[in-house]
Amino acid sequence: MTHRIIPLTSLLALCAVATSPLAAHDGKLDANGCHYDRSNGGYHCHKDVPPNLDRNAPAKKSRDNICHDARSPDYRMLRYFISYRSMDQCLASGGRESF
Repeated sequence: MTHRIIPLTSLLALCAVATSPLAAHDGKLDANGCHYDRSNGGYHCHKDVPPNLDRNAPAKKSRDNICHDARSPDYRMLRYFISYRSMDQCLASGGRESF
């Protein structure tokens, strides 16, 4: 009986470690299918989303987490973005200003 308990206990321990919540995140994604990972300091995407149709938004945050307004050279080329009412709102959401 003892020889069956040890492998079963090892298997249960392995399953507990493999499903640890430390390896996951809360899963909240923005309209681009992305999120900002504060622990690693990056912005990354998990799923593809359809292009945003609000082409004339006052400010747009790209999938690279960069805020663009009409002065940005890339403003008209963006297909995947989150639209904002102002550049200040975009920057307050965690985006960086385009150069």
